[in-house]
Amino acid sequence: MNKILIVDASDSDCRLMSGLLTRAGYEPIAVETMEAAKDEVAKLPPGAVIVADASLRDSSAKELINWQKAEGFTFPVIAIVNNLNGPDLLEVMKGGGAVDVVQRAGIDKQLVETVGKYAKP
Repeated sequence: MNKILIVDASDSDCRLMSGLLTRAGYEPIAVETMEAAKDEVAKLPPGAVIVADASLRDSSAKELINWQKAEGFTFPVIAIVNNLNGPDLLEVMKGGGAVDVVQRAGIDKQLVETVGKYAKP
């Protein structure tokens, strides 16, 4: 079973994503802060995926991506953005950032399929 780390400041979005991923056969781990995410990334097995909110309470998906690269981790990061046309999208994707994005309004329709592209057994 693939582990999926969810890093999101919204309790309701974390519950929604956890439920969708669990039903699809994944093992989600949900955290709300950058510090908690760093602790969990260090424990992730090969093949895991990170789903991170573009804007966290104490950080951003881009900062998590940069930290992960500096520490030698290579887990794919899927960013959750509010708007596919906004500056959030550009920021999180540029410079080797997120591998993909899911619009917050389409989590229920896009998340499982997008995670499936990157999760490895």
